[in-house]
Amino acid sequence: MHGALHALPVQAVAATPDSLAALTGANILVFDRRTGTLKAALDARIDARAGVSPGPGAPSAVFPRLCAFSPSGQHLAVASDDKILRVWHVDAIEYGREVMFQRLAKRAGTLQWVPSAEGDEVVVADKFGDVWSFVVGAAPTQDVADAADEAEASLHPRLGHVSMVTCLAFLPSDNAAEPSAIVSCDRDEHIRLSRWGARRAAHVVEQYLLGSRSCVGAVIALPADRAARAGLPPSDRPVLISSDGGACLRVWCSEERTYHLRATVHLDAEKLASYVHIDAATERRRERAASNLALQGAFDPSAPEPDTKRRKHADDADDSESALPAHGVSLVIQHLELFEAEGRDWLLVRIEGAEAVFVVPLAALMHDATNVEAKVCHVGAPVLQTALVCAPGETPELWTCCDDRPGIGAGPALRRWSWQDGAFSASPPDVPEPLAELVHGAPVTQEGDVPVPEPGTTLVAVARTPRALAPLATLSKLCLYSQIMTWPKPPQANPDGSPFTSLFLHQRTEAVARDMVERFQAGKRAAGRAKNQASIQQQFGTD
Repeated sequence: MHGALHALPVQAVAATPDSLAALTGANILVFDRRTGTLKAALDARIDARAGVSPGPGAPSAVFPRLCAFSPSGQHLAVASDDKILRVWHVDAIEYGREVMFQRLAKRAGTLQWVPSAEGDEVVVADKFGDVWSFVVGAAPTQDVADAADEAEASLHPRLGHVSMVTCLAFLPSDNAAEPSAIVSCDRDEHIRLSRWGARRAAHVVEQYLLGSRSCVGAVIALPADRAARAGLPPSDRPVLISSDGGACLRVWCSEERTYHLRATVHLDAEKLASYVHIDAATERRRERAASNLALQGAFDPSAPEPDTKRRKHADDADDSESALPAHGVSLVIQHLELFEAEGRDWLLVRIEGAEAVFVVPLAALMHDATNVEAKVCHVGAPVLQTALVCAPGETPELWTCCDDRPGIGAGPALRRWSWQDGAFSASPPDVPEPLAELVHGAPVTQEGDVPVPEPGTTLVAVARTPRALAPLATLSKLCLYSQIMTWPKPPQANPDGSPFTSLFLHQRTEAVARDMVERFQAGKRAAGRAKNQASIQQQFGTD
């Protein structure tokens, strides 16, 4: 008797007023948002023994991670672990009919659409720190794989960071279809404002926004008119709102075409941390278990680490204990989104691994503040992604997909929320079929028409359910929290322990800039030399 197959979580979701896209395992599903009609379903079976050979012979996407609809709603872009960017027209979502089939140098970390004079343009930041952009043609390519091979050699990144790029934003132009500038952020505290325009001249850096003290995981551009309505000074350029770690937001305003830090707002970190139960160390062990082909059983997060690992962690505890946050949880803000409801502007805040999403009124970000309380939309399981729909004439609608694997969270995997009385509340359970099958996913035993997995098979697509199925051993080794493992760094504080506020920045801008340059030039090398010297002294003595 074989073990039970369990439904995989919905790891990504995207939505427009008309369509809803969901990624579950290796399946790509597109629904009509209002009626729940399944418009397209790209099922896949992944065999661990088979190599990755994308193309017409094996067109299936290997574990898609990111999806996004274009601003016009006409195209859907999907980036997967096989380092391929696929773009379909929403009316022709089928393997072999891609509008674009683009091979990438590295796996995509962020995926975003921007308007272009030539049509929809998709911008991708990969795990290496490079940013690429591709204009999507109106007609499908006859042989998308061959076209990708021919164009691959001529591709060049638009810009690059020496660290992993975490998020992007674009500043609109007054008299052109293309944005005038691109804002790129990375895990090493950098916020860079570069030129864009018709020539995509992102190699020209216009300004660095200095002052962040930890990873910048999210950034948005707030239109100038909405910023003025919220109480910020009038300006001819958008206002930038960036995250700093997991409980800090910074507001940047333009004065004389140069951005300055206007306000630093610290959210209630203790309250936010109470909703995060995902441990970064456990997720690293889960990822190592997934890469260990000899490990055939399920990953047990409660099992102790090997003695060597525990000893190393104990040796490092004294050095790092003072740098860890008091609550012992790594907070990472990974997404910010602006929306309007009840005549006010609100900011949606999503934190990696949190079992809730948070909403902050935009007016609360106008001045320096500490322990700002956010409205909580409690989901009940770690939220993986969100999709916010603000259709004309409709109240804002929020879709959340969460990790409902056994032992991690309780379903449903996909949930719809409506804005009511100043907060998001769960919509009545009237999700139309067959979308309801995606929302409710209970374990499925191998009986009836459920196929028995072949040797080496990790994921199985079953016709009668839109969610991909897999053995429990496979689900237990599926890592879905890469940001919480790679982005956070030890938090920094002022020597006196006070918050790093904008007033302090205003008085010490030049000193902070010099300190940052010195750290960037010599920080890692100096730390490495010091560590080597300490090791030598420990082994051979100081004499």
